[in-house]
Amino acid sequence: MVKDIPLVIPEVNPEHLGLIDIQQDKRKWDGYVVTNPNCTTIMMVVTLKPLMKFGIEKIYLASMQAISGAGYDGVPSMAILDNVIPYIGQEEEKVETETRKLLGEFNGSEVVDAPFKVSASCNRVMVMDGHTEAVWVEMAENPSTDEVKQAFLDFDPGLSDLPTEPTPVIEVKEEKDRPQPRMDRNIGGGMTVSVGRIRPGIRYICMGHNTIRGAAGASVLNAELLKKMGKL
Repeated sequence: MVKDIPLVIPEVNPEHLGLIDIQQDKRKWDGYVVTNPNCTTIMMVVTLKPLMKFGIEKIYLASMQAISGAGYDGVPSMAILDNVIPYIGQEEEKVETETRKLLGEFNGSEVVDAPFKVSASCNRVMVMDGHTEAVWVEMAENPSTDEVKQAFLDFDPGLSDLPTEPTPVIEVKEEKDRPQPRMDRNIGGGMTVSVGRIRPGIRYICMGHNTIRGAAGASVLNAELLKKMGKL
């Protein structure tokens, strides 16, 4: 990742767009570059944002990623049929580094990465669309499951005026066996991240549509935010 190019999820770190002015000044550009994170990173980090107030110290992730995330030619049909592939090239490194940047602090001149540890294990599974992720978060304040659930329910980034912004951004599922890709990936037009199975530790499952929330929709939402800011 390049230091002066912002990596942005509008609900998480819109203040990082302050790098645009620094980027233009440094590179003598009239335009600018803003990038989206990896789709796996987006699902998890949207759910981590409301937990930042509890003092995140360590994050562990095990992902179950849909076939569509690999692209049209990404996974041979006979390789994924009746199978799980426990390796996705460079995916784990992306999740680990992007998470720390997204949740880092913009000090007016650069983004200082968040200091906590992130450890990811990424797997390709036989699901067409929708990344499912098992997340473990250690926090200084050791919140209860009820406090974590309430933090998810209360999360409101204040972007409801953007056309692509879903309501809610995070949907908490009460059922013991949810979220599931086939049942929950299209909530909020594919832009909502679903969370369930919140357990002591803190452990939970999050799931979102990788090609909408994690790709095309993420780009559109960034563009809408930039237009709102007068940058487009």
